[in-house]
Amino acid sequence: MKILVPVDGSEPSLHAVDYIAKTFARTDAEVFLLNVQHPLPSAVSDFVGEAERHAYHEEEGRKALDGARQRLSDAGIAHHDHIALGSVAETIVRHATELGCTQIVIGSRGLSPLPNLLLGSTTTRVLNLAEVPVTVVK
Repeated sequence: MKILVPVDGSEPSLHAVDYIAKTFARTDAEVFLLNVQHPLPSAVSDFVGEAERHAYHEEEGRKALDGARQRLSDAGIAHHDHIALGSVAETIVRHATELGCTQIVIGSRGLSPLPNLLLGSTTTRVLNLAEVPVTVVK
């Protein structure tokens, strides 16, 4: 089993990590943490070199992954870390496909289904785009 866990450093995403730690401890599940960074606006990227942009996204991604990495390490669960750039929901689904994941575990922002639908949250988009089971953790 290969599981993708999108992490942005927020409490809901860390709840998804805690779910992984409890549910998949002592299994042979392969866990992939993914942080998706938004591209910088052109007003900034036009004046900042590619190396600096890459370093910025890498640093911000590592910060967002720190808590999740620590929780999984404390639980004795091996994991792979990935940082990507792009549209969040689409990038999550693309990575799940590319990595051959059989499940996505994602945190919820805690909104009821109707506001989620109306607001077009990342979780709702992933649910609509993914071709593998998606577990939403509150």
